[in-house]
Amino acid sequence: MKKKIPPAEKYKYYRYSYSFKKQVIEEIENGQISMNQAAKKFKISRSTIQKWFTKMGNLDKRIRGLQGMSPRQKLRDMTARVKRLEQEKEILSFAIDMISDEVGTDMLKKYLPESQEVIRRRKKRS
Repeated sequence: MKKKIPPAEKYKYYRYSYSFKKQVIEEIENGQISMNQAAKKFKISRSTIQKWFTKMGNLDKRIRGLQGMSPRQKLRDMTARVKRLEQEKEILSFAIDMISDEVGTDMLKKYLPESQEVIRRRKKRS
């Protein structure tokens, strides 16, 4: 006796309205939900949402508004700049220390003996 195999189910294609698509994309762009959460919430595949996002999303326009950088790229560049500036500061402070040792005076202070004499004279007058 042979078992009957049921026929394969046809895949159903759903058509979603423009307003529904826009609603899903806006929620993702505003950071209310992630793409995975939207897929679960609205029972849509993630790839479908990604396609809508590439076609209708405003994120690319925002990135262009940020001079072609995403917020992550901007953060990465800023941290690299901070590291570079800290290294420059270390090098300069080391050079100032070396010069101070050779000259014998503290180079970090604003040493202006003439101006100090003028200040002392003014204090005596008052």
